[in-house]
Amino acid sequence: MRSVAIVLFGFGLLATHAAVATLAPMHTFAPNLVLPIAICLGVSADVHVVRGAVISFVLGYALDAFCGNPMGLQTFVLVASFMLARGVAFRLLPQGAFMSAVLTFAMALLSGFGVLALRAIFEQQREILSYEPLRTASILLGSALTTALFAPAIFAAVRRVDGRLLQKTDERATMA
Repeated sequence: MRSVAIVLFGFGLLATHAAVATLAPMHTFAPNLVLPIAICLGVSADVHVVRGAVISFVLGYALDAFCGNPMGLQTFVLVASFMLARGVAFRLLPQGAFMSAVLTFAMALLSGFGVLALRAIFEQQREILSYEPLRTASILLGSALTTALFAPAIFAAVRRVDGRLLQKTDERATMA
């Protein structure tokens, strides 16, 4: 049930982002609002690896559907980001809003470059290779920065959703 709540939260973020993007274009500063969810699940000790990977997979698939990307592109990158955050969590275990924003910024840059690399390798059109490097770098930097700014709030929301449902389950278990 907790996993469904997190997926619904991510879907709500995607829907809200799509609605806001129709009113105010965010080309350079478009955040990836589901990336902080995958990172939060990756650094959380309470989340099992399989559960986090499945949630990341579902959110990545939804992101592909929302963005019109080739199916599987964001899915792969989001699951890989979850796994990388899982590996980093055992070494760094980010605490607080600042560290979660810094980790999200670094992961957003990595995932942005990963998406570009995968598109350059697998797409039939080679348009992506003709992008201006400075413009592309500024878009990746702007997107990573706005994703990092939203990260602390998304981390708190995911922990609240996951924790509340866990608390209700524990309360029911103690009453029985």
